[in-house]
Amino acid sequence: MISIIIPTKNEEKIIYDTVIALQNLRENKLCEIILVDGMSDDNTINLVRPYIDKVVTCPANRGSQQNLGARISSGQTLVFLHADTHINKKHIEFLSKLKTKQYWGFFKLSFDKKDLKYKILSFFINFRSYLFNYGTGDQVIFIQKELFHKINGFPDFEIMEDINICSKLKKYFKPVISNIYITTSARKWHTEGFLKTIFKMRILRFLYHIKIKPSKLKTYYK
Repeated sequence: MISIIIPTKNEEKIIYDTVIALQNLRENKLCEIILVDGMSDDNTINLVRPYIDKVVTCPANRGSQQNLGARISSGQTLVFLHADTHINKKHIEFLSKLKTKQYWGFFKLSFDKKDLKYKILSFFINFRSYLFNYGTGDQVIFIQKELFHKINGFPDFEIMEDINICSKLKKYFKPVISNIYITTSARKWHTEGFLKTIFKMRILRFLYHIKIKPSKLKTYYK
């Protein structure tokens, strides 16, 4: 079985569509869906409770939320899915066919907006992933459970937890990078400004690499 772990915080506007697309797979016992909510004060949990297998709450912190989901999971493959990213049957079938004993990886990324600038952005994100062997949470990181426990999971970071875990994982194995595209939301780039958001992300990555604490970076990320 594959365990799909979704960390949330006030995602009532988008979480239903993300979860409902997985119902056939869930009903056929190909996956379980675990929602780890960061104490939302909206209707996130109630909207999807009938369509998920497990729900737990804890203080909002994406790293620790995903670790909590992993602890209560039943599957041997852990899939960490952002609330605004969509996967479907072909992604789960791909994961089901992986035969190596220990593995980790992620998918190619596309955006839900088809403007040329988003196609260019996704191209460079995917190229960067091949070049440096790491992915971001938007690319749907998947990890074999034994390997996940071997590296002690995610750090308890509000952001940059994806960069951190990829850095640890690639010391063991190169990632499996699927040629199947996932679709993620461009809402941050769209609402906060395309170039402004790219610049902000690069600054955050630089600050992280010079050892600024993610708890401080989080205030800038918002």
